[in-house]
Amino acid sequence: MASFLTTLSDKYHSTNENDATNFASEHFNQSSQPFEDLLENLSQLCTSDTDSDNNINLINCLLHSFIQCHKSSSQLKFDETLINNLISKSLPIICLKDFIEIFNISKEYLINLLRTSLNFPTNSSIYKRALHIIVRFDYQLEFQPNEILLPLIINLKEHLIDIYLNKTRQYEEYLLNLLNHLYENNGKKIREILSNEYNINNVTFNKKNLSKLVVRYWNLYGHEENDKYPNLAILQQKRTLNYLINVKYNVLNDEKTMSDECWNELVGDIVQGNADLSEYLIEIIADKDDVVAVKYWMAQLDRPYYTLPTWVQQYIHIKQNSQTNPPIRDDPVREKPAIDYYKIPVENNQIIFVDSMVTYERLLDRLFQNNNEEIFIGFDCEWKPVFNNTSTSKQHISIMQIALSNEVFLLDLLHFFHTCDPETIQRRLANRLFDDDQVTLLCYGFKTDAAMLAASFPIFNEALFSGKTLLDLSLVQSELLTVQRDIFPYAIVNNTTPSKDKGLSELVRLCFGKPLNKSEQCSNWERRPLRNAQFSYAASDAYCLLEIYKFLSNHFQSSDYLKTFRGKKPKKLDSAIAREIDKNWQDTNNNNDSPQKSDDVNQISAEMIRPSQIKFVVDNMLHGLGKELRVAGCDTVILGNDDPHTAAIRYARSEDRIILSRGAPYNLLRSHAVEGRCWQPPLNVTARKQCRAVLEHFNVNVLPEDIFTRCTICNGNDYAIVSARDVRVLWCKISNNSLEELEPDLVNYQPEMIDMNRMTLTNENVPLVLEGLTLRNYRSYDKFYICRGCGKVYWQGTHWQKRIQRDMLPIENILKQYVKENIESEDDDDDDDDIFFDAESSL
Repeated sequence: MASFLTTLSDKYHSTNENDATNFASEHFNQSSQPFEDLLENLSQLCTSDTDSDNNINLINCLLHSFIQCHKSSSQLKFDETLINNLISKSLPIICLKDFIEIFNISKEYLINLLRTSLNFPTNSSIYKRALHIIVRFDYQLEFQPNEILLPLIINLKEHLIDIYLNKTRQYEEYLLNLLNHLYENNGKKIREILSNEYNINNVTFNKKNLSKLVVRYWNLYGHEENDKYPNLAILQQKRTLNYLINVKYNVLNDEKTMSDECWNELVGDIVQGNADLSEYLIEIIADKDDVVAVKYWMAQLDRPYYTLPTWVQQYIHIKQNSQTNPPIRDDPVREKPAIDYYKIPVENNQIIFVDSMVTYERLLDRLFQNNNEEIFIGFDCEWKPVFNNTSTSKQHISIMQIALSNEVFLLDLLHFFHTCDPETIQRRLANRLFDDDQVTLLCYGFKTDAAMLAASFPIFNEALFSGKTLLDLSLVQSELLTVQRDIFPYAIVNNTTPSKDKGLSELVRLCFGKPLNKSEQCSNWERRPLRNAQFSYAASDAYCLLEIYKFLSNHFQSSDYLKTFRGKKPKKLDSAIAREIDKNWQDTNNNNDSPQKSDDVNQISAEMIRPSQIKFVVDNMLHGLGKELRVAGCDTVILGNDDPHTAAIRYARSEDRIILSRGAPYNLLRSHAVEGRCWQPPLNVTARKQCRAVLEHFNVNVLPEDIFTRCTICNGNDYAIVSARDVRVLWCKISNNSLEELEPDLVNYQPEMIDMNRMTLTNENVPLVLEGLTLRNYRSYDKFYICRGCGKVYWQGTHWQKRIQRDMLPIENILKQYVKENIESEDDDDDDDDIFFDAESSL
């Protein structure tokens, strides 16, 4: 038996997979007990300590070859213990489907076996394997909630719940419905529900951590469907109330982090109109021993004394009696000194709220008053805070602050700006702010503001990608604190107590000795009209940027240093914008489950062309597609993660490349490209299928000699062909293996094309990158190919043949015929036709 597996392994790796499969099929055809023979071989491979990946390949080979024999096991009996162990403990899960088919294992039998495995502890390998099998076969709903999902919830096994859900909407809704049921009556009957309905008794769980887990899944998959999952919505709102209570009553320093008006607005929005939440609020305030606040909210929420819980009534009664004769204090109460905050030199009548065309035209007149002169603008944005800390929550940008020399405009984005014509009124503002040579837009920590603008108003996308007007003072602050700290007159020195201010407030303190008042930062910016405190805060946040710029310019006696930061974007700004606009685009198309194709259906040519005749530039959201195109031999530039989408336009114009993009960035880029030179591949499919669609759309005829002719790392196509002896010496050196032991014949060998001291090609400077070769296979190749652009070492392995035999290219029938006729008679002396591949490449 061992000799058979050894021979099978040798054939699998030395020839090709088909030969190995045919060898195994012949073996089983000649066996007197083929099923028992198969079980023994599988058991031996599953218990072997050798390379697991290799064993999986051999197991697959055995199963596929056995299926080819078309044998039936319906009348045969097998060792049930061995069968069960292979299924529940050792056989690779990816091989189970074929195994079950061969041995005619019924669905009922498999489910009963998995049910037994679920009795093991949730952290055991047997339990986890059973769960993976259930997901693999889509059996989740074949089990009752008390068998899988409820135990995972109670034990807070989030990672296992995620496995169970398998990113499938049906199971996500199943989970939410179950959680919503558990939290009926505010979660006070969880134990009763578990016991009476699911026969789960005497369970212990951490109520606080459980509610945290429940809220996590509500935020991830509930999509704010309050009517569909009301109990979960209330649970989320209670957690938000607890957070706000901690903000108000558990502040660790003496400074207010949120004004009373701001706090009351946020709390009122949550509890108004909901009896359960209003009672909960009054209870937790009473628990904080604030009887004044209790009475305030009783009046605000119209909750008479007699409608409150008994203990709250007793608390109020005791407090009222104790306050009739207040204790006499020997010392007067010392009030905390008021904080001296920084104030901008702008009067209230200079703060204009823009919510009509009249005030909007006044803003535009100011912005374009001196169209050919340099203008400095202080910029900021505000929106209502959300406290659930998840990406599924929809936040809407509300106010845009635009500060000029003697006026501050607060543009109402939420209720007014979206009513303006986007192609004229909105675009004019966007281009002036973000894409005008005469404008310097002073901002602080711009990345979040930009992402919110991109998500809310697509008209800003193109201008935001330009970003040449931006001067982010957070970047200036960071550099100056590192290299020239003494420029700030109020910088911390010696043993002075560190400032508690952060961000823009700290920069204001460093320059002027007084922090900004940030107590309105978390206001409800969606309420109208805004309060006076909100007007003042919003104006200060933008106008102070002009003051800081003036202060620093005066200190340097020139603005030249500051201007070097103009157009310098915060780290990953463009990728943050791209994610938001792409998410926005997908949200508008998520009702269509089928792959989406571009409406740009004009093909570049009616005639077939070769990969060398076409060039692409691929958006940074399509890295996989870019590498697939390189594999097919197409010259393809792949934008980096931090590159703006608009960089594709530069490549398209200067190098005559076709742009490939998707989602909202595609719509942006297409408007700048020649017709037919920007295309959107199908969405929601693999990179390989996207590649096939691109090649078919542009009529690219890929032949075997094109495959892997371009480096998948750097896109280069200039290779040095190096002898195996050179690379074997290099491999021994890189892997710290003894040349004397492994390659005694090469001890005195002088490499011809590799400089072993510098680890480069001879007379070249690019360091070599050799990955993927192992002790098992490093002697298997006669020659290697080294990319002169990046130093990556490639070799012609079995992946090339497998790639052709699979479904990568649209001319797959031609390629398969080519493999059949030429794979065994390849001419090794014809260097021009060599095709190669790194076995460890992600492709």
